[in-house]
Amino acid sequence: MKKLLATKMILVEELVDSIKGRLLDKIVKDQGSIYKKSPRFCPECDSKDVVGVEIMGARNEVLLWECEDCYEMFLKYEAEETELDLQEAKSYWTNKNDWGCIPRSKQN
Repeated sequence: MKKLLATKMILVEELVDSIKGRLLDKIVKDQGSIYKKSPRFCPECDSKDVVGVEIMGARNEVLLWECEDCYEMFLKYEAEETELDLQEAKSYWTNKNDWGCIPRSKQN
């Protein structure tokens, strides 16, 4: 059975304390390793709980991977390309209260 990829969608400001300067340095420790597909295990703690992270305003797809256990983040694209996407998305804003609420019984 094929494992479904879990993803979450967030704003850049939810990842960093300050949106000034190089953002990638604040959120990804290992910028030399790139995972085009979700890692089967977290390279940091060996957890199987790795999810895709979509950044609103960056791309219409997963930009980073995150371990749900140790919270380390990993690159899907080259560091410079990811940094450009993060810089572009840092001014993106939304009011989550405008989204409405889907009852748990109707969620996937």
